[in-house]
Amino acid sequence: PRITLLTEASPQDGLGGTLVRSGLAYLDRNQVPKDMWGPLDPFAPSSPLYRRFLQLTGVRRIAVDRHQAARAFRRELRRAHVTVLTSADLQGAATEQGRLCLVHAAPYGDLGADFFVDASLGGHLAHLAGVAFQSGVGAGPHLSRESLALGWIFEVRGLTLQGFQAMEERLTARLLNPRDGEAQAWLRRWPEYQDHPHRLRDDLVDGSGRPKLAFSSTSDSADQQSPVLALAFAGETGLPAGLEHAPAYLDRANIAILRDRLSFNALLFRNDANRNREVLVSQGAPQPWMRPYAAAVTRFFLRHGARRVEWMPALYVRSADQIARPVQVLGAEQMARGGVDPAEALGTFTYALDFRGGLGTWLPPAKPTFNYGYRHTLSRELTNLAVLGPASGYGGPGEGAGRIIELNISVGQGLATAVALAVASHTSLAAIDPQQVARLTPRDHPPYGRPSRQTRLSLALRKGIYQLQDLWAGLLRGWRGCGSGCTGARTAT
Repeated sequence: PRITLLTEASPQDGLGGTLVRSGLAYLDRNQVPKDMWGPLDPFAPSSPLYRRFLQLTGVRRIAVDRHQAARAFRRELRRAHVTVLTSADLQGAATEQGRLCLVHAAPYGDLGADFFVDASLGGHLAHLAGVAFQSGVGAGPHLSRESLALGWIFEVRGLTLQGFQAMEERLTARLLNPRDGEAQAWLRRWPEYQDHPHRLRDDLVDGSGRPKLAFSSTSDSADQQSPVLALAFAGETGLPAGLEHAPAYLDRANIAILRDRLSFNALLFRNDANRNREVLVSQGAPQPWMRPYAAAVTRFFLRHGARRVEWMPALYVRSADQIARPVQVLGAEQMARGGVDPAEALGTFTYALDFRGGLGTWLPPAKPTFNYGYRHTLSRELTNLAVLGPASGYGGPGEGAGRIIELNISVGQGLATAVALAVASHTSLAAIDPQQVARLTPRDHPPYGRPSRQTRLSLALRKGIYQLQDLWAGLLRGWRGCGSGCTGARTAT
């Protein structure tokens, strides 16, 4: 069958969505458990398709160059004879008897197909086709209003990692110097350090008294270990401390080390479900009120040795409303149990779900190792539509892992097999036997998902204990999504 890729992006923006327009250069990777390090590499790709993605884009371990990725995607689409229609304005969809028949997209008119895969961040096509969505990050009046923080990624030229570490060292020395009046004034904005003076030293230096500098666990990435950047930036700009008190926050950075620049995933914006939908509808365009914060970050880095700071054309959107009635939910509870049945599994993924704030006894394990399938991408309303990405059926908090590019590429490999079988048999996607899909989908290792030792999450959710939602809501506003204790590189914010 012929395949067409329809995208709202313009040709000059390049193909690649979150990687290219949002500039997500620091990739989250499958973090293989230590007991599997014999048969598998610690960063073993969760599917052969993801390995191919890494090869195409030239990724060594973590960092991906958006320009190289855009060129590789266009080259491979051309080689596969996939028609690409850019700058599409999706205006409507026609359905009949539980099937999606036509998409109306200006300037192309009505486009028909036997099967549709909606790989947009927010499930734009599925919304137009009338698929029901669960808003926010979970059921109930509180979680349905919440969303994960928005990010705006920037690239810095003229500053090497060593130069950035020297900058951290200088700022740390200033903050720990009681005679530095300006730096001491910065600290007065942070009550936790005023009330607990020893905490500052614990956060900024290690047990040997050396500053905690950005640490490289791979040759192409680094992670900030201390809040020194946030302290100095908030002090210089006069911003309150943290997303609980301010609309923006310069978080501990995940840094991708590219050939001629550093990419920072660090600037976060307070978010809720309504704002998140607004950003998705505008294709990730930064909102006007965000630009002064970006300008302040630019001035901050230029003062501290950078030659140039470049901002990405689109925000990094971590979250989306999810399809409300998937054929099969792949949620946090199921991840904690080890994921889908091995006979239906496409592969296994390990990812840190780091929810902080003293709720660890009720929330998912720190790093579930779970088998994944593809049926959470299928909507019950339309038999020939799949929704691939963070808008899939992750049941709310499961989106903490469901937003990760590697997982969705690997799910997409199995979904492609299911679509091919549905085309050949003239049947619906839901009618395809997932065990047959699993047998036909290439994989490097048998599924090895396992139940977590923590089981209280399953019990709590089954009993419907949602009185924690108010606490969740406050937590999720400022949730960075950064994993602690991850194998190898830390999880990207």
